[in-house]
Amino acid sequence: MKELKVFIYCRVLSEEAKYLLEYQEDILKEYADILNADVFAVAREIGSGKHFGSRGMEKLIYYIINEKIDVIFIYDKTRICIYEELFAEFKMLCDKHEIDILTIEDLKKLTSKDFLFLSHD
Repeated sequence: MKELKVFIYCRVLSEEAKYLLEYQEDILKEYADILNADVFAVAREIGSGKHFGSRGMEKLIYYIINEKIDVIFIYDKTRICIYEELFAEFKMLCDKHEIDILTIEDLKKLTSKDFLFLSHD
């Protein structure tokens, strides 16, 4: 079985919340370790989440289009963008290239004992 290549994307709104970037990255890396996934790249950004023009987002989109990653770990979907319609466009791009987007809630479910037990039946 091939090792999953993960892109961790972290974003906060302001400089004052910069400490949360490290928190997001650390917790998402813990889940990557639990799942034996390879953290291929990490983007940590400060921005509004209103568009995809940031350096980290451009890097992420490049990796998606060139299929260099298998999955994106995010704390929650508002880290990608704050607008539902824009997130839907991003998800369509990921779906087209067969790349999953997993939030912290998804990762909690994937690593729960009940889920792991059921998945082996």
